[in-house]
Amino acid sequence: MQRRYIGTNTLSGQPPATSQELTRELERARPAATQASTTGPAPAPAGGGALRRYREIALGLAVSDAVCVVVALVAANHLRYPGRPLLAGEIAVLVIGPFLWLAVFQTFDLYTPQHLSAPEEFRRLIGAASVGIVLLVMASYWSKSSFSRAWVGLTWVLVLLLELVPRRWWRAYQWRLRLDGRLALRTLVVGTSAQAARLAEILAARASGFLPVGHVRAADRDEPSSPLPVLGGVDELDRLVREHGAECLFVAPPEISAEDMARVAWTASREGIEVRVLANLPQTLTSRLALVKVGPAIAFALKPVRLSGRQAAAKRAFDLVVASAALLLSLPLWLAIAAWVRLDSRGPVYFHQERVTKDGRVFRMHKFRTMRADGAALADATRPFFKLEDDPRLTRAGAFLRRFSLDELPQFWNVLAGEMSIVGPRPLPIDQVAANLELLSARHVVPAGVTGWWQINGRSLATPEEALRLDLFYIENWSLALDLYVVLKTFGAVLGRQGAY
Repeated sequence: MQRRYIGTNTLSGQPPATSQELTRELERARPAATQASTTGPAPAPAGGGALRRYREIALGLAVSDAVCVVVALVAANHLRYPGRPLLAGEIAVLVIGPFLWLAVFQTFDLYTPQHLSAPEEFRRLIGAASVGIVLLVMASYWSKSSFSRAWVGLTWVLVLLLELVPRRWWRAYQWRLRLDGRLALRTLVVGTSAQAARLAEILAARASGFLPVGHVRAADRDEPSSPLPVLGGVDELDRLVREHGAECLFVAPPEISAEDMARVAWTASREGIEVRVLANLPQTLTSRLALVKVGPAIAFALKPVRLSGRQAAAKRAFDLVVASAALLLSLPLWLAIAAWVRLDSRGPVYFHQERVTKDGRVFRMHKFRTMRADGAALADATRPFFKLEDDPRLTRAGAFLRRFSLDELPQFWNVLAGEMSIVGPRPLPIDQVAANLELLSARHVVPAGVTGWWQINGRSLATPEEALRLDLFYIENWSLALDLYVVLKTFGAVLGRQGAY
């Protein structure tokens, strides 16, 4: 039987072809809409209002961004021209700067916190800050102020660093709200398949940001093997959204037809709520995804991540810069650590071990010694990622060095030698790789790293399966912005000491 949709062409199921046709459809719908507004929707259970809270967070982000750019401009001016008051042109840039900044950040979709993962937010933040600085320089020419290249570079660094602090706070605030259920979108799962039941289970997890309230049947499908009830069909979606105070429609393909999907989209548009569609993809950063039109259909395009010649050169340049700076800044620590290791226990200062890096190449990795030189071998040499939490062979100095990852400092020499990268999968001992070659070979398509995605997501607390999954996620989603994100997050992981042993 042909379904009739309000706001769509009743014969084709498509949007109305003309404005007159749309007007006629809306006129026919008005009595029903008037009645719904008179009776009013059923009161939304506790946990609603997540979209409103997201809008409040977006406003808070905008205010903090505007403050950050003003502080960065003033600080850069005083650092570049100490003691000199602001000139008239510089004051003009200071006034228009926040408005330009907010417009650029809005263009980069940085005020939709419910749609941004932390790595994606960081990547967009770099791009938006760069464009914002260019526009500020253009504004300085308009105001007849001339800013030096040193001022431009200093402002860019300051504003980026300042932006990261409040945005990190806002992300933590969102996490707290999700944990106590105040930032959970009331969600209708469109679909009743096994995949839809699995989706409902995922959404029901604590801090997922969703509160599934029931399934919506698409056409004539079987009942789901899910604890959630089936509330009705797609043809009743308008009523279901109002009745259950839904803030999100989450579609579980493949059972949804194009006609049903059109109904979902139009309902969401009229009610001003979220629509999400489950994609059967491995864990992928959104920066790798693109929507492409294939005839009348829409498909995801997954951009390749294999390093091109220029990307490999950029990654190598990044490695050289960071490793050189780290070596210079940490040099005083080396002397203190070397003396402590030598005085704390007998044996050499450094520990060397053969490990595996890109393309299965074996190299000699360097570390400060953290164990007694005469300690008996306790570790399983063939189990991947194996590490003892309370290793009796650790020295007092070694326990402290491992807690703050200071034993890894000599690996910057491996980076300079081209044997390792700053960011990548952690290099495993040759015995572990040889015993699990089929399992671990996928990790060796990129150079081993001093730090990595594993390092900032639990470190040694991760199971071998989780560690391998984290490594593969990094390999599948590599970008220079992701490398920089991992480096910055490593400081927090090291200071937090979670999983460090």
